[in-house]
Amino acid sequence: MSHVRSLFLGGPLSEIGNRTLEAFQARRPSEVIWNITNSCNLYCQHCYVNADFTRAKKELSPAEALDLVRQIGESKVPLLFITGGEPFTRPDLYAILAKTHEYGTKVVVSTNGLYIDDAAADKLVEYGVDYVAISLYGPEDFHDDYVGARGSFRKTMENIARLKRRGIKVGVKTTVTSSTFPHFFDLVQMAKDIGSGLVYACDLIASGRAVPMKEKRVTNAQWLQIADFIVEDVLNTPQGGLEYDIGALPSLAMVILQRLKAHGVDTTKAETRMRIKSACPVGRGLMGINSEGDILPCSFVQDYNVGNIRELGLKGAIEKLFELGDAPVGGRCGDCGFVALCRGCRVKAYHDCGDVLGEDRSCLLLEPASVG
Repeated sequence: MSHVRSLFLGGPLSEIGNRTLEAFQARRPSEVIWNITNSCNLYCQHCYVNADFTRAKKELSPAEALDLVRQIGESKVPLLFITGGEPFTRPDLYAILAKTHEYGTKVVVSTNGLYIDDAAADKLVEYGVDYVAISLYGPEDFHDDYVGARGSFRKTMENIARLKRRGIKVGVKTTVTSSTFPHFFDLVQMAKDIGSGLVYACDLIASGRAVPMKEKRVTNAQWLQIADFIVEDVLNTPQGGLEYDIGALPSLAMVILQRLKAHGVDTTKAETRMRIKSACPVGRGLMGINSEGDILPCSFVQDYNVGNIRELGLKGAIEKLFELGDAPVGGRCGDCGFVALCRGCRVKAYHDCGDVLGEDRSCLLLEPASVG
């Protein structure tokens, strides 16, 4: 994950970014992404957890979930992402949110937005959730077809407005595939029009339901087109503009770094930061926890874990993950001049090479390069 504006220009997410950096340097979890359930009311084509209406048999119980919240709070984790599946399908979601609020943990709820009626929106305010990430993939008809539910786009937009009226910030999430790419630039404008402060653009991960979709990953040339678009937008609106968050493609941050340097932007602070906590945060403070309590180096790799939270506990789990961050990466990534800043996508390395420390074959850098 790379927040482009905040990383390179000091944007609105710099404060939380600094807190996650400090947590990592203190050998604590910097951000936890918790799939609290695999149950979902939609059937998105690219879903990396293959979510549907069923629930995992070994899903953390309500008592286990609250104990995990306690561990997260006592460990002073700066940022907790609550996601799914669809988190609003879990009956004890509000109990989880209430407990995190007691500890003062900053929470982002990631949702498809369809369950956010007035009562739900009021609960989010009550429990201190000031940021909600909502999935959108394109215009109305396309979005509805893509998620498998007619009317979902219109209802989602209504519920976004409901959140905005209560002062809750909204980020727009999308997965970039050959199907969604033609709508990406209009989606950015849509995000601006509805008052979203952030667009999260994630590369396609061939996991879960998306395993047969690997050929639908967009080309490197199309990602470079997105890079040029982002660079132009942040340079044209240096203050108060849209934040861009890049998922599962750390080499895009390297491309943007090069583009910004060519435009005369001083990237020294960003490079210093990434030398400490690289663009791929696997083993650098990030912790994924799935609905059954498995500890994941990244939530996108649901079939690789270092143990279960029930046995390891949060402190034991983060030490296991730091072992990955301390280990050198191999293949082309290990030979690249950007390795200290980027480290490549560890999930793709695992999927493509069978080795979480292998090379990232989706890299956008054609040849190994060095930072000046």
